[in-house]
Amino acid sequence: MKIKRIYAENYKTYRHLDLDLEVTSDRPIILIGGGNGCGKTTLFDAIYHALYGLDIKTTHQFEELFNAGERLSSGMKNKYIVLQVDFSGFVINTEQQYRLKRAYMLADNRVLESVTLSMGGNTFTYGSGSSSSQRTINEEIVNKIIAANLPKELSYYFLFDAMKTSDLLKEEQINKLIEKNINSVMGFNKYSRFRKTAETLLQEKKKERMENENQRKEYARLTKEKENLENEIQQIDEDYAEALEYANEHQQQYNQLKEGKNADEVTREKMNKLEQAVRNTLKAEEEYRQNVETMSKDIETKVIYPKLASLLSTEIEMIIQGKEELATSRVNMLTDRQIEIFTSQLAKVVEERYLEGRRINIPLLIEEMKLQQENENAYEDKYAFLDALDIERLKNLIYTATANPFILLDDQRDRLNIDIVELPKQRELIREYQRALNGNDYSLIEAYERNALRINDLKETKKKKKDEINKLEKEIETYDYDLPQVPDPQYDQLSKLPDFFKQLSVKLLRSKKTSIERMMRDQLNVNLVVYAGVIGKVELSASNSDDISFKIYHKDGNEIYLSQLNAGAKQTVMQVLLKVLYNLGDYEPPVMIDTVMGVLDKESREVILESYFPDLAHQTILLSTDTEITAEHDFAKIQAFVAKTYTLHRDKDNQCTTISEDYFGLHAKDY
Repeated sequence: MKIKRIYAENYKTYRHLDLDLEVTSDRPIILIGGGNGCGKTTLFDAIYHALYGLDIKTTHQFEELFNAGERLSSGMKNKYIVLQVDFSGFVINTEQQYRLKRAYMLADNRVLESVTLSMGGNTFTYGSGSSSSQRTINEEIVNKIIAANLPKELSYYFLFDAMKTSDLLKEEQINKLIEKNINSVMGFNKYSRFRKTAETLLQEKKKERMENENQRKEYARLTKEKENLENEIQQIDEDYAEALEYANEHQQQYNQLKEGKNADEVTREKMNKLEQAVRNTLKAEEEYRQNVETMSKDIETKVIYPKLASLLSTEIEMIIQGKEELATSRVNMLTDRQIEIFTSQLAKVVEERYLEGRRINIPLLIEEMKLQQENENAYEDKYAFLDALDIERLKNLIYTATANPFILLDDQRDRLNIDIVELPKQRELIREYQRALNGNDYSLIEAYERNALRINDLKETKKKKKDEINKLEKEIETYDYDLPQVPDPQYDQLSKLPDFFKQLSVKLLRSKKTSIERMMRDQLNVNLVVYAGVIGKVELSASNSDDISFKIYHKDGNEIYLSQLNAGAKQTVMQVLLKVLYNLGDYEPPVMIDTVMGVLDKESREVILESYFPDLAHQTILLSTDTEITAEHDFAKIQAFVAKTYTLHRDKDNQCTTISEDYFGLHAKDY
């Protein structure tokens, strides 16, 4: 199969795409360049979907695929999305020319489809307006013709994004992909299906030969249980392959999101600290305003009174001291009642003991005693006009500790002035951090990690199911001894078929095994730069074509573990496998590679350019940026093998891609 031309209209970034992709045997390469976002992957998709169709079910899906510039300029009324591919293929050693056109139109909120395949003067058409019977017949014919040239299930091996070939997490995923490639491309899958059909027929025949009805029922139950388990394993295999494919396709995005999430978390932490600093400054500003307002209300008690106290403190202390001395001097003075009692008792004792009947003038004595006590404590109270409450207030005035709020406010104001100056800078930095946040939907991380758990669960479940099948098979085998030993040629032949197909697939694999191993070893010794020239052997297990493992060994004998290869080396291994299978397989499709150099380093790129691409296939379409295959240095290495060159340009104003017939200014045949 060779792709001759691709035409597209109103498809994504292409208003009109019309590329001649003809090649010759000595110039099998089409080199298409373009920067990121210029439409390389869209061109890749256009070829793929021209062959296998678009799955458009809703108006929204149609609008997403329809060129934005065309929609804005003239609307979508009576407009189509058209994908058309011209290709050639051999039918019974005769080259046949084909034109496959698919058109999609939006009408009455429905997506209408039309498919036309022209070949050798015959035309097969079906679509939304076709009758059910006509559509069934013509669609089947079209699908058979496409499958005869490049089955859809094999297209993933020949039309692919090179970057994704390095998105392999574990050795088991590489082995699974290699197993799938070999079984699909080499056509070994059909023998597994033949074996399964033969086993089913044999089980039915065995059941018929059993004489005992209970035996037949039990045998039927066991074989049915085994069949159900095998169907479950088949579904597990499909789910496992789907889970591995999901992991492979999303690993790069997962890693980027994880890095982005980690970066976002750091950015958010910085942003949160800045936002907290802004909040603290605004809060300090509010507190300062409240403190100023409070101070203005309490200026007498907080400022004037303390200042007055500091000025009068000496005089007030003298007053307090005088009052305290006066109070102290009167601590030992007797009250009038105490003088009267004491004088009366003293006079009575004197009269009885010393005066013998004479009397003392007690009132006169009391007055004398009082006068004498006052003369002994005759202190002048200069502050008699101040009562006890006044003295207490004076004490509070000079002894109450009061901080000058002006000092605190002044310090607060100085710090606030510094912080407020920083506010605009902090807010701008916060906006920068907000712009730096990726804004990604990180739900893929959770989905990816759930998928990783699912892969492990599926492996464990499959192992348990296989153990159950092994037990059932041993139980089923016991019924063979109870079968009547009556000659039955049909049964005898049928009993040999399952093992025959199993052995056939193993023998076919073994027959190709040596060629695959040798070609892989030779190609890896050239193209796998990190181990160039030191690979001693490549080994494929061939005991069962349903479970193939792949190993690489150093010439010194140690295994080179696939899981330990870097992304670029993994990409090289998978691309080398593609080349080997291409040479040994039954199909000769074109090979189309997007992101051709993926994650390869400079040395690996040079080797791939010179030793891999020139003889990869009879038609190789490479989609590259100018950093992968550079115009300055790399183009010259493959120039002799390039049939045509194109460069994709993004027209931002008209929202479409335009094309020039060069590779970033260089031309294939006049370079």
